[in-house]
Amino acid sequence: MKKSRILGAITAAALAALSLTAFAVPVSAAESYNAYLGVQEPTYWSFRNAWNDAELGKGTEYFDHITADYPAAPVNKGGTFTDAAITGDGTYSVSLTGDFDFGDSEAFSLLFVSTDMPLDCGATISDVKVKIDGTTKYTFDEAYLNPDEKEYINILCINQWNSDLKELFGYVMPSSSVEIEFTVSGLGDGAAAADTAADAPAADTTTTSEGTGNVPAAVMVSVMAVSGAAVVASRKRK
Repeated sequence: MKKSRILGAITAAALAALSLTAFAVPVSAAESYNAYLGVQEPTYWSFRNAWNDAELGKGTEYFDHITADYPAAPVNKGGTFTDAAITGDGTYSVSLTGDFDFGDSEAFSLLFVSTDMPLDCGATISDVKVKIDGTTKYTFDEAYLNPDEKEYINILCINQWNSDLKELFGYVMPSSSVEIEFTVSGLGDGAAAADTAADAPAADTTTTSEGTGNVPAAVMVSVMAVSGAAVVASRKRK
């Protein structure tokens, strides 16, 4: 009888440890997406196309810098692109800086943000700011989405072939930077949830291994410690 009571106490203690740790699962971060600045000017056809352009997009030799005179004699016109990883609701920006060359071109034919966020992901894009050389030139309260992109969210700011966006605002072509800032809502605060979970006490952040249901080592150590304490106590009672 004593042995069965001891085993019962150990089992109860182990289950209690699991209930406090393995099932205290924090909210997981939202799925991560990406955003990329896109540009084009019509004098030398200098460009960075959308990421999903099969011929000139991400993964091609033309995506990480400004390219001109394509396809006759492509020339690298420099520049450093900073992309954005979208991990939840918040404000993000994409930019072009560094030593780039648009020649004597006087205006963009295209200025946009291409993303890999599906149109049906539930996101809303607002407060889109166009900044040239550090100065905000125009703000869209609500993003103007490219009607020709049928799969992903593509934020249009300038399009010389679109009467709504042809001459919305005046600017001088950039000498040092181009930036588009925008706010995302509707995805949930995934990044904030992840940061909060990381800062919380260990007992509140231990989870089961993602996709496997395995109990992590920290939980097993906790169970062993509780079980060991129960055994020692039972020995003292003898």
